[in-house]
Amino acid sequence: MTNAARTPCMLIPYNREYSTFEFQRSPPDRVQMSEWTQTDRRIGIWSATSAATIGVIYVVVGLIGIAARPPSRLALSQVDPYLAILEVLIILSAVTLVTMMAAVQTYAGPECETIGVTAFAFIICFAVLTCGVHFASLTVGRQIDPRALSLLSHQLSFEWPTLALALDLLAWNFFLGLALVFAAQVFKGEAALRVRVSMTLAGTLCLTGTLGPASGHLRIQYLAIAGYAFALPISCVLLAMLFWRERCSGVNAGRIS
Repeated sequence: MTNAARTPCMLIPYNREYSTFEFQRSPPDRVQMSEWTQTDRRIGIWSATSAATIGVIYVVVGLIGIAARPPSRLALSQVDPYLAILEVLIILSAVTLVTMMAAVQTYAGPECETIGVTAFAFIICFAVLTCGVHFASLTVGRQIDPRALSLLSHQLSFEWPTLALALDLLAWNFFLGLALVFAAQVFKGEAALRVRVSMTLAGTLCLTGTLGPASGHLRIQYLAIAGYAFALPISCVLLAMLFWRERCSGVNAGRIS
């Protein structure tokens, strides 16, 4: 009877320690944060489709602006009202790309969590830079007197070399390129192959374009233009299609499970 009475007392501390250890290893909140929901899918589809649509509209407006502008020695220079429309489209594009990358980061799951967070951090840097530059151009740049503040007016223009264009190229070439290259690594498997390849291509072209302003040879910038004006909209369409298929089938075809 003495041993039987002592046995429960010896087991209680052991059970308490074991329960605490198991609770620390498996926090329930972490499992909930990594879930990919129907709402996430819908936001991903909407944002990717919107980004592709805005990209197409941007190219069309840009071509019309080039055709309608006065003669210029700069091949891609724009004038109002087309320049103002393009700047508004750029701000809207940045918003949709941030939303799309948030969906990609959630889609990544715990296996690719660091990659997804890194891509999202770079797209935030991209959005803050380009939105800030173009908002300043749309507001301050069009309200100051160029004769009174000629230096500031020039630096807010998009002629090289100016501060506004340098910051905008940093956003669209470097930070967007990094975001796309990292985001591409989230997608695994045959079902997501086209998304991974197109997103990697768009990001690589953007990053290569960084050599243009860095070296002063802006012809290299055409590679970045091919990346964000043509490869990126295609990548967004493929991403929306991937999210749509998963929404219908209920399986994560391009995600590590």
